[in-house]
Order: sequence, then structure tokens, then C-alpha cells
Amino acid sequence: MAYVLTQTSEHGTSNPIVARLTIQSRNLMQAFPLGMEKENEVWAILHDKVQAQLLTCYDRWVEVSTREAEIIRGVEDGGVPTQAEGRVANINTIQGLAPSAHAFLYAAKSALRDVKSMICAFFVESRRAKKRIEDGNYHNLKEWAEGRFGDADRLARLIGTNVEAWIDEVYAKRNAVEHPDGGSGVLHISNFTAVQDPETRQWLGVRPMWARNDEPASSITDDMQAIIDNILGFAEDMLALSLLKSESALPITICEIPQAKRDPNCPIRLSITIDQ
Repeated sequence: MAYVLTQTSEHGTSNPIVARLTIQSRNLMQAFPLGMEKENEVWAILHDKVQAQLLTCYDRWVEVSTREAEIIRGVEDGGVPTQAEGRVANINTIQGLAPSAHAFLYAAKSALRDVKSMICAFFVESRRAKKRIEDGNYHNLKEWAEGRFGDADRLARLIGTNVEAWIDEVYAKRNAVEHPDGGSGVLHISNFTAVQDPETRQWLGVRPMWARNDEPASSITDDMQAIIDNILGFAEDMLALSLLKSESALPITICEIPQAKRDPNCPIRLSITIDQ
């Protein structure tokens, strides 16, 4: 299949998202006999949808984490600014934090929905079945995969493991934004703040945090980075396992390139190798 690559953002192949969803996906798909129609459909979903949404997540993470780092450096260099003889802290905050967090979650949920569309492009022909999978949560996809391939299948287990580990919470956080009175509850977002050490009376800066309902709060930027890494790895693993279900005339398989051996100019993670 011939591909036309157009630059749609400022991100190049040194960005792992681009390297692994553009270059790597193209290389993997060319090794398997998908047929032009299916190959075009899968490529369009990965490149035009999943990658685009994940780069939006990346941009929001860079935006928030850069400002966070600047404020932290200021606190480390000069302490938390105070007034009223140290009784009141006056710490800087990240402007537009909540909208950026909301946009991040929207793009993350959209990317995950597009991964489901990719699986439908591989295996689901019925429009009704596709709609049920694409419009539902990931438990629908898990049930479908277990019914189609069996509970012990690697693809079904990959879906189930990731749903329990982090996908459900991404959906819940975004749903809490979209439907604050719904079953997912409320997403609480706190900007930079300061707390006073009860012994030294010194003011200490606290990073931006978020939490759903009464759950323990966690760092927004740390979670953003983890979600990006999780979606990227999940998308490429879903592609790889789907391709391995295609019958190839060649004795090939897909292997992972060790981190230390990846090209920093194009850090792909998966490659084709001879199945020995």
C-alpha cells in the first residue's frame, strides 16, 4: 500500500507518539495481508484519529507541566511568597488549569474510543455490533473479545487488564466532567496551593492535584503523563495482536525493541522479526 504523509502538527518522528503510531504502524501493517480496504481503514483510524487525539493530550500535558515546573523552581529558589508578616501565603497558580485538564480528558477518552473503532475495523462487520462497541464502555469490548476469541486469548486479556488498571478511571474522570450529577460523581481540581508546616511554620507549596469524589488526590501532571503512555502502549499492542491474528505466508512475528536500542530520532517500540 502507498501512503501519503502530511504534516498536521509541529511534532516530528522524534516524538514517540508520532514514531509509534505513524512509522511503526505503517511498518507493521505492510508485513501482513490485510487487503487495501482494511489497511486504509485501520491506518486512517490510527494516524488521523488516535494519534491526533493523543498529540492533543501531549500538548495539554506539556502546557500544564511546563508552567508547573516554572512555579516549583520559583518556590525552590525563593520560597513561598508571603505577606502580613508571614501569616498569609501568596503562591502563583496555573491559569486555565481546569479547562486544560478537561480538554486532556476529552482527548484521552476520544483516543480510547478510536482504538475500539480500530478493533471493529479488523473484526466486526455488523453495523449494529460496531455501534454497540464504539458507543459503549470498554466492558462491552471486553465481553465481545471474550466471546469471539475466548477468555484466555491475549487480545481479550489485554483489554480486561487495562480496563481494570486505568481505562475505567479515565472514562470516569471525563464522565464526571460531562455529567457532574451522574454516576461518576464530581472531579475536583485544585491548583497550586500552600500549607504551613505546623512545627517550623514554613510555607510549603503543593502541586496541582485532582480527585474524583472522595478518592485520594493525585498529581495532575503525573497522571497526564501516565495516561499518555498507557494509551500509546495500549493502542500499539492492540494493533500488534490484531495483526498477529491475520494469516501471513511468511514466518514472522512482532517483537519489542529494548529501550536502550531505540533510535532517539524515531523511537519505535515494535518491529517485525522472523518467528523461529
